[in-house]
Amino acid sequence: MQDETRGQTHQRLLDDEAIRAIISLRAYEIYEQRGCAPGCELEDWRQAENEMLPLLVEEELQRDAEPQTASNEEESEKSVLAEEKPVKETSRLLGRNRPASEQHT
Repeated sequence: MQDETRGQTHQRLLDDEAIRAIISLRAYEIYEQRGCAPGCELEDWRQAENEMLPLLVEEELQRDAEPQTASNEEESEKSVLAEEKPVKETSRLLGRNRPASEQHT
């Protein structure tokens, strides 16, 4: 999602159920801070959204902008492990790297 704009990230986060739950909890906190008076639900929601979303959007954009070095390192490590597995399996079948008690001579 590196090519995602701020607006697209904002909309994607708004569509996320977990993010909406976070906003809902903040809106309820605002409602309580106002003395639980009814009639301002939309304003509470908008305030919560305006407090939470910019932070979450910025976090997402920073995460997307981070160099893919860690991801590339993980992929190369997986590749090395995948390459080693057949060698280890072959060695095990041939009796190499096994305790002497398990080796058939």
